[in-house]
Amino acid sequence: MKQAFVQGFSLLLLTAISAWAADKPLSIHFISGSKEYKSEPSLQDFKKVLEKRYHVSVTASWVKDGAKDLPGIEHIPQADLLLVFARRLKLPEEQMTVIRKHWNEGKPIIGMRTSSHAFQKEDNEIFDRQVMAGNYTGHFGNEPVAVSTAKGAANHPVLKDVGKIESLKMYKAGELGADATLLQNGTIKSKNAIHAVTWSNLYKGGRMFYTSLGVSVDFENEHFRKMIVNAIFWTTKTKEADYLK
Repeated sequence: MKQAFVQGFSLLLLTAISAWAADKPLSIHFISGSKEYKSEPSLQDFKKVLEKRYHVSVTASWVKDGAKDLPGIEHIPQADLLLVFARRLKLPEEQMTVIRKHWNEGKPIIGMRTSSHAFQKEDNEIFDRQVMAGNYTGHFGNEPVAVSTAKGAANHPVLKDVGKIESLKMYKAGELGADATLLQNGTIKSKNAIHAVTWSNLYKGGRMFYTSLGVSVDFENEHFRKMIVNAIFWTTKTKEADYLK
């Protein structure tokens, strides 16, 4: 009798915890600071889309390239996911400590375009090469970029229902980290150049996602937006259906 009671109580407790978790909004924090690529207007619009369609709580730090202070940093410790689209920020040590704590705990991160060099040089060596498993080596000029699915990546959850994407700029990517999973390549036909543009990585047990795409025209593409939405739920190990409004 006692064992049956304990089992019944445990089942009720698990049910209650599951119900609470489903009711709790997914917490996302944006770090936006890439003026050249118009990260703020792009992410402001994307934030509205997320909040309209999903049960999420989106906070943000809106700054410019090279900013020396990050308003809203107090939201990062509570964030389930950090989305970074910034360029060469020069943040004080106490603020970088907060950001490093997020990735050192293996909490999920989505990096976009200039996030490969989002911080000071020393932190970029860790964030780009280790956390994101990338290898930023420069960029091409303004030329059409055809994006294609990498071999063996078609069934990756991040690419589910993601169709044709074309962009206007491409980064040069060196050899990716050993644990990276290549998802998309970009091609500039006029230069016969092919480079990795999208991949995922595992860092300290956490799921990380990076794409060097993200110029303003990319955010106008429904398939690009769908990929980022997929990445949000994949990195946080949650289901999109559970957060639909």
